[in-house]
Amino acid sequence: MSSRLSFQGRNSGPAPLCLILRPTPAWGKTDVSSVRSVQRTTPGGATGTLPPIFRGASGSIRRSSAHVPAVPPVNPSDPQNAPAARPVVSVLNVNDDPATLYLLSLTLKQGGYQVLEATGGREALRLAQGRPDLVLLDVHMPDIDGYEVCRRLRADEATHDLLIAHLSSVSVQREDRVRGLAQGADAYWTRPLAEDELLANIEALLRLQTRARDAVRARDSFLRIAAHELKTPLTVLRLNLERAVEMVSDAEADGPVEKRLTPAVRQLTRLQNLVDNLLDVSRLSTQGVALQVDTVDFSQVVREQMERFQGPARSANVALTAELPDAPVLLFGDRRLLEQAVGHLLSNAVKFGQGQPAKTRLSTHEGQAVLTVDDGGVGIAPADQARIFRRFERVPSAGRFEGLGLGLYLTQEIAAAHDGTLTVKSALGQGACFELRLPLHRTQRY
Repeated sequence: MSSRLSFQGRNSGPAPLCLILRPTPAWGKTDVSSVRSVQRTTPGGATGTLPPIFRGASGSIRRSSAHVPAVPPVNPSDPQNAPAARPVVSVLNVNDDPATLYLLSLTLKQGGYQVLEATGGREALRLAQGRPDLVLLDVHMPDIDGYEVCRRLRADEATHDLLIAHLSSVSVQREDRVRGLAQGADAYWTRPLAEDELLANIEALLRLQTRARDAVRARDSFLRIAAHELKTPLTVLRLNLERAVEMVSDAEADGPVEKRLTPAVRQLTRLQNLVDNLLDVSRLSTQGVALQVDTVDFSQVVREQMERFQGPARSANVALTAELPDAPVLLFGDRRLLEQAVGHLLSNAVKFGQGQPAKTRLSTHEGQAVLTVDDGGVGIAPADQARIFRRFERVPSAGRFEGLGLGLYLTQEIAAAHDGTLTVKSALGQGACFELRLPLHRTQRY
């Protein structure tokens, strides 16, 4: 929209008129076309027409013919004049009303934020993939409403942890606010909302987010240090216990001492695996996945892991079976990490199997090795399936089982490092089927 502001008066020169746009009043829905032009007269007698967009958008325009005092020059080299260092914070402003969108963006920019704009739900979902620090989300939009946009952002692994605040009109009902917060919004604000109050609310949300991230970093640092400190003594203790079991077994097979030591070795091995997982998570967060690649027979990897988990499966009353091809299934990857990925899937099948049979199948399809691990255990609700692959996430159905929620996270990261995928099909109480797909070695793709 282009607008012209012209003045005619008794003076030959332009009239001294100063317009100050103040977005303090309510940011409501504005029908710009229905707002009449506003006539104003300057002290010198000149008259002018204010464009409708200004009058309709702000509702508050002030005139001033006062003299503006000269601003003293600023020396940029003076340290006292240097601006305070602040990281750039980006806000995705989503609103289908042009006037409201403009005024909100103006306020945010004056508050020092970098602003992205979206006029609808679909555009907001696309721009949110860039991971802004905050999504300021209108509720009532013509294509996809704000509730659905929020739900989709929370369901998307790339945007599930974004900070989202609804900003709606004053006529919103209590039920609407409850619905917005229940579907994942971090805050629900209603207009009218003064610009300083809006900025203060945003700063408060960002402070909470910063504290949460600091807490996560402190947790990760503690776990990393603890894992490093525990690894060596656990290894020494396990090796000595294994040696003691061998000595006792040679002297008295299946004696009472051996029966007591064997479970201790098993629990130490489990604890050592947990420490190794913590160290792997620490490396992932700081360095990513470092692969030591070579040609690997994936069918042999699966076969060895199946043998390794037969003992734990028997203890859990889970019949663990496998359907493997006779021919090698060659991959180009890191054998240790592939063993770890298969081990995590089998461990889950045994742990959550509830005594039901679990079956592993390995096949090839369209240039990929396809490994499925199917159990008949507790299952996973559809609403929880996206977050089980996140770090330290455990679903409610797994609450009575031990663990830190790292296995599936590590397996997915290992799969991604090999250009593969990990997915799940499940329903609560109906077991789970995990599918690991990895690209075959180039010699087996055709």
